[in-house]
Amino acid sequence: MPLLFTRHIAFNGSARPGQALRFGTWQITEDETYFRQDLPLTSDEAADLDRYKGIRRLEWLAGRWLLHLLTGANVRLPLGKNAFAKPFFLHRPELHCSLSHSHGTVGAMLANQICGCDIQVLVSKMPRLAGKFLNTDEAAFLQQYSPKEQFDLMHVFWTAKESLYKAYGLKELDFRGHMSLEPFEWKNYYAETTGWIKKDDFRQAFQMYFEKTDLPENSGGAFIWTVCTPQ
Repeated sequence: MPLLFTRHIAFNGSARPGQALRFGTWQITEDETYFRQDLPLTSDEAADLDRYKGIRRLEWLAGRWLLHLLTGANVRLPLGKNAFAKPFFLHRPELHCSLSHSHGTVGAMLANQICGCDIQVLVSKMPRLAGKFLNTDEAAFLQQYSPKEQFDLMHVFWTAKESLYKAYGLKELDFRGHMSLEPFEWKNYYAETTGWIKKDDFRQAFQMYFEKTDLPENSGGAFIWTVCTPQ
């Protein structure tokens, strides 16, 4: 069972009254049968699954299996998707969730408030993509770090903005123009900061936590994960 970890998230070392946030990651080594045997799906979920093939199909299943584990429910809570493809619990409106996948590793977040999560396995192409999501101030911020740290931080900014995008849930956000992160100290492979979404008349600050985690030795590599909720 390649559950990498589950974590109760407390921003700045302490949770706000009534705040409940859980995040977990899973590295897929199973075949489809492992997940399907105890993962009942609605007809809409089955139709959604049928859109995918290969590893993407396994990521779909593993993410929902992991989310089921985070709920602690005896019977799985089915998911729907809204008009913007954001997942939600069909019969538990007080719960919120977010899902992510990257190269055979999945992440899931469960919260009692709006939330977003993202994971990204470290990939060599990230420096070529950075100009698409780093604004001028963020690109300048990276210059204080070593080349290796800059490489990690590019993944941090990518996952952070992906998690903001998911928390916002309405799509049509420009990664450079509408989303930004306040400066932070990247030390011991984790950090917290405030992220912002500013679009037209919409202004919202988000608590953000991100961390670098090594994959198991037999697979090598590492990934960055980020979680966020509105402040």
